Amino acid sequence: MSKILIIDDDTFICEILKKQLDSNGYQVETAFSGKSGMEAIKGSKFDLVLCDFRLPDTDGLEVLQKIKALSPATVVIIITAYADVRQAVKLMKMGAEDYITKPLQQEEILALIRKKLGAESEKEVKPKAHIYTDGDFIMGKSENMRSVINLSRRVAPTNMSVLIQGETGTGKEYIARFIHQHSKRNDKPFVALDCGAIPKDLANSELFGHIKGSFTGAVRDKEGVFQQANGGTLFLDEIGNLTYDIQVRLLRVLQERTVSRVGENKSQKVDVRIITATNDDLRDEVSRNNFREDLYHRVNEFKVNLPPLRDRKDDILFFARHFLEASNEELGLNVVGFSSEVETILQHYAWHGNLRELKNVVKRAALLTTGTEVERECLPHDIVHPPEAEVTSGTVEIGESKLKDASSEFEKQLIIRTIEEAGFNKSKAARLLKIDRKTLYNKIKQYGIEI
Repeated sequence: MSKILIIDDDTFICEILKKQLDSNGYQVETAFSGKSGMEAIKGSKFDLVLCDFRLPDTDGLEVLQKIKALSPATVVIIITAYADVRQAVKLMKMGAEDYITKPLQQEEILALIRKKLGAESEKEVKPKAHIYTDGDFIMGKSENMRSVINLSRRVAPTNMSVLIQGETGTGKEYIARFIHQHSKRNDKPFVALDCGAIPKDLANSELFGHIKGSFTGAVRDKEGVFQQANGGTLFLDEIGNLTYDIQVRLLRVLQERTVSRVGENKSQKVDVRIITATNDDLRDEVSRNNFREDLYHRVNEFKVNLPPLRDRKDDILFFARHFLEASNEELGLNVVGFSSEVETILQHYAWHGNLRELKNVVKRAALLTTGTEVERECLPHDIVHPPEAEVTSGTVEIGESKLKDASSEFEKQLIIRTIEEAGFNKSKAARLLKIDRKTLYNKIKQYGIEI
């Protein structure tokens, strides 16, 4: 069992953390001053120390130096206020493994401790509940994101169909996985299908399966995602892209809870929980007769609205640090943080591509960094100098314009900005620009726009 020492003069924080870590299988002691903390370290061996940077009788630097002198292998994590982050970064250069900012998030601390103590301690720890941290996704600290998580936790144990609405790159699939992991089906399959990525003529087969010889190219029997997800959760991303005839069949499957493969007469019962996602407002699609109203009500028993990153300012640096750490591991780097100027730039950028864009920017910046911190020159030009005037400085507004009113250069910039505003949903962008989707694709090709 891993042993942890918490050094913090805030007795309330100490007791809360101790209670949480105790319940997750760790042996925990607390100290309320630097002196008492050092006495504890001299009298016992700790695998990890959580130490507040500002203590009544000393500071994090002195404690860190003494810990490393007595027990070099002990993992030290600094607890710091946001204003002391730069100092915490310097402490990392001197031997601290990581830092965590106040206000403390218990799930964040638990995940960090597990990571720092390694695989052996992860086998020992058997938490009663955990926060879902899969790959690139962490929950964040902002109030509106906490509301999303609370709603997701509330609906997870039920069998209600959930519709997740949010822009591209906001993490809709990860919320779907979070709901699955906290449901009674978490030991059964989670199957995801991007409805916008499958060719229309293969949608039937991908969803419901087919038998050999049912159509040209069907050289063997195939299970659809409904059969694959039987007993578990099926996540249909960008459900608004399904054609009307597929919507009809999907509605029938959801109503009858049976599915038959293409070319097969018999039906198979399926027990599947449905979670869907869209970056469109499906109510608008219903009003335009692009989406069946009865199917909308069937998949929208419970809606979760996932806010864009620009509405979650408190989360931007939180996610940026996470992506930086992931980039260090992937690229074999040792970049410890961001300069204060870069932090300001990141917080004021609009992030139309949301988490996906932030991840790419941080990864690129980490690769270009030659020192220990990401500096301004490592960021793309459009991040440092966001093209705010690309559309708004003209006389034509996106929501009111017709594409033919714009000059060639302005037309290009208008397309780029509109696609970003539409959350990179080209169908929605085409509607805003008052052109059809085929014309939009031709324009993207004409101007060499990379989306």
